[in-house]
Amino acid sequence: MALRSTGKSWFKHFQYDEGRDSPSDVRNILLIVATLIAAVTFQAGVNPPGGVWQDNGNGHYAGRAIYASQTVPFYVFLISNTLALSASVLVIISLTYRFPFHLEVIVATISMIVTYASAVFAVTPREFVKFRYVMAAAAVPFAIRRLSTGKSWYKHFQYDEGRDKPSDLRNVMLIVATLIAAVTFQAGVSPPGGVWQDSEHGHVAGRAIYASQAPAYYVFLIANTLALSASILVIISLTYRFPFHLEVIVATISMMVTYGSAVFAVTPHESVRFRYIMAAAAVPFAIRFLIQLFNIVFRNG
Repeated sequence: MALRSTGKSWFKHFQYDEGRDSPSDVRNILLIVATLIAAVTFQAGVNPPGGVWQDNGNGHYAGRAIYASQTVPFYVFLISNTLALSASVLVIISLTYRFPFHLEVIVATISMIVTYASAVFAVTPREFVKFRYVMAAAAVPFAIRRLSTGKSWYKHFQYDEGRDKPSDLRNVMLIVATLIAAVTFQAGVSPPGGVWQDSEHGHVAGRAIYASQAPAYYVFLIANTLALSASILVIISLTYRFPFHLEVIVATISMMVTYGSAVFAVTPHESVRFRYIMAAAAVPFAIRFLIQLFNIVFRNG
């Protein structure tokens, strides 16, 4: 006998009701969902399913995705994954509009997109994928939202100091920043394309295969470092005067040192000038310092 649901329909029960649901509650849930999607799709692009070739031979190249040999499924994977990442980043940027540290969120998420694109470029054989299609997929959610004639949610969900509880705002921002920090840290420690397994043909075992493409690898490292640094700045700032704040500072600064050490370990020293990476890590902190300094001078004036 066929089973039939006779219970209450939950679709209408749980659907959004503007008169019942507070903007802050809805926004916070959407941000958590979007950040989780962004984290897993970013990771899927940096380390594609099936892994990468470990050597050059039989028509393939070390560091390229094995999955790319199946051109059509790999296209589907790349385009759908890029759509998911782009749509979730659009939600994050939109729903943190006028938040405290909104600038850092924008820097982190845009840097994530650049890092993702650089990683896809690293692992994809040039002859298999036309990158303009992937770029077009990334632009689709932004174009649809721009052309939408429905209600604008920017003002409805934007931060309102008189309405939104600082604790709710802080908690969701910490989730966003922590997940971005986690995936960008992992991307730096395990770079896209993997590392050489032997010391032959001019390369050294343990060095990133991607580093043989110096300009693209520079873009990857700088964008990834910017995203990590911006998210760590948000974490340190929003846990200020928390219990165990000292431990949080120790942990996050140690993360940055570990990240720097890992990048130093996998990067051929002749390929990258590390002072540029250090400068990229300092940029979010420098910008926030200048903003605070400007506010102090402006208010005193």
